[in-house]
Amino acid sequence: MSGSLRSKGASRPGALFLFSCLLTSAPPTAAVDCPAPGNGEQVEVAHIYDGDTLRLADDRRLRLIGINAPETGRGKQPPQPLAAQAATALESLLDRQDHTLTLHYGTARQDHYGRLLAHAFLKNGDNLAVQLLEQGLATALAVPPNTRAADCYRRIEERARAARLGIWSLPDYQSIAAADLSPDARGFRLVEGHIRDIRHSRYGIWLQLDGPLAAHIARRDLVNFPADYPAALLGRRVEVRGWLKPDNRGLMLGIRHPAALVLLDAKAP
Repeated sequence: MSGSLRSKGASRPGALFLFSCLLTSAPPTAAVDCPAPGNGEQVEVAHIYDGDTLRLADDRRLRLIGINAPETGRGKQPPQPLAAQAATALESLLDRQDHTLTLHYGTARQDHYGRLLAHAFLKNGDNLAVQLLEQGLATALAVPPNTRAADCYRRIEERARAARLGIWSLPDYQSIAAADLSPDARGFRLVEGHIRDIRHSRYGIWLQLDGPLAAHIARRDLVNFPADYPAALLGRRVEVRGWLKPDNRGLMLGIRHPAALVLLDAKAP
């Protein structure tokens, strides 16, 4: 296979310039960063949708495990900031490796859209998710039951975030105080605040933060958390990540794994 994996007109000169700047600013990949667990399935990539979703030569769609890249936009939805750069970065990596990947599937092999779920590795052994995380072109995302390497991906993200690379230089990716959230806030955000109350319901546990935000752990996901986890969080200052949605009490953000909540204090205030 030769040529671009994306539709004509998808890449812009500005996007390519910014991508080259990001690439030269990013730290080099260490060979030990989130390595492959063993042998996997070798596949060829035919098309790139965005920084975390591809179409294989056999027409199967692949969603990379462990990361979330900016969306390129569908229908009337505009592209998210740096979406084109994330797709361009992915394309450049594949161009240098003959568009070939080795896949290592998760515990769940497909999502509810029918896409394959796998960690993907280039011919030289580099983890594709790590490459994007290092450049600040994706966030770490732990979705049970596919949480292998979640801690490793989070460490890579932390390096890019500390260096303010890529998306981490943008206002929408800065952590915002829960009390400062607008009632109409939507989309992926990082939010920090104190857990002021813990409520149990038939459907799960609600962690009430400052202002209008409550983080929700569905009952089916409690198996992913230590038994004393929710109770131990009362009064703690935390940062949560996820997609803000409206709720009858204000805003809610679903949490499925402890990686979505980071303690910011050493002890309760």
